[in-house]
Parts: sequence; structure tokens; C-alpha cells
Amino acid sequence: MSHFVDKTIAGLTNLLDPNGHIKLFCREGEISEFAVTLSDMGATEADIQIFENSNDIQLPTDYREFLKVCNGARIFETLFNGQRVGGGLQLFSLNELQENLSYLDLFEGVNGIAIAHLLEECHLVIDHERLKQNDPNYLFIFEDGLDYRPLHLNFEIFLDRYIMSQGETFWEWGHWTATNYYKTR
Repeated sequence: MSHFVDKTIAGLTNLLDPNGHIKLFCREGEISEFAVTLSDMGATEADIQIFENSNDIQLPTDYREFLKVCNGARIFETLFNGQRVGGGLQLFSLNELQENLSYLDLFEGVNGIAIAHLLEECHLVIDHERLKQNDPNYLFIFEDGLDYRPLHLNFEIFLDRYIMSQGETFWEWGHWTATNYYKTR
């Protein structure tokens, strides 16, 4: 399997202005400005192996490739009057992954490692059991500390779709019909 994480990150980088900002066409015709921060330095293979060995964790190949290209990122962080106010996707660096491992009590009932913070109170999780079974659909979302559900994706497809959808919750689009869309407004 060839990986395209590097192409996805390079494509996003090419769209940023010199301040790391990007204007996006959002839902219902709104145009908003967001910030993107990508780590300048990727992790080395040795750094990744040290993390894996010290935590008895095997990271998936596509996620390892991301860490080598970009050891952590914030994608589509909301800007308000030029100031970052949060939101978007925070992909953890190796140091942040290590830090999050100490919060295992927050992830009760989750069989994996949180690799990102997303939206309000959501985490992306690499499910260990799926990895052991060589299931490429190993990525889960853990919402509000209660709901642990599969996204039926791997990391690089999630990242690619998240960027293509400009930070929208594309995994929920099938649930929004013309009937129920307007009920949420």
C-alpha cells in the first residue's frame, strides 16, 4: 500500500497564506478564515520506535508516515478578529501522545490510543484490537467520554477527507437529510 499523507499535507500547505491562514467556503455560503499550524520538523524513525517500545504500542504505517512528515498539527483552528480561538483538529505530536497516555482514566472502555482532539470533547482513537486483526478500518471517534464508534477509516483517509471537507464532520453527512437538517437550526 502506498501512502499519500505527505501529498495531503503538501497540498494543504500550498493553500496557506504567509501567516498560515486559509479562507474556506463553509456551510450555507459563509466564508471564514482559519489557521493551520504544522510542525516544522517530523519525528525520526528512531523517535517513533522509542515511543512504541516504551509504551508497548504499534502505530499504523500511515500514521507513522504522518509523524515523520509532521510531528503534530492544528488544522482549521478558528480565527476571530485574527486571533486563534480553538476548534478544528489537533493532531498530537509524539510528546503529546505520551502525555495523553497518562490520562487513561478519561478513556474508560476505549481499547486504543487517542491521537487527536477534534471538535468539542471528541478524540480520534487508533483501536488496538483492529490493528492486531490487520483491519484497515482502525480509526474510531470517542465523543463526550461516552460514545466510542468506528469511523470505518484509516488515518490517511480520515485526514484527506477532513481537509477536503474543510473541517466539516463528513462522517455524519449521511445522517443529514432534507427532513432533519432544518430541525437542527
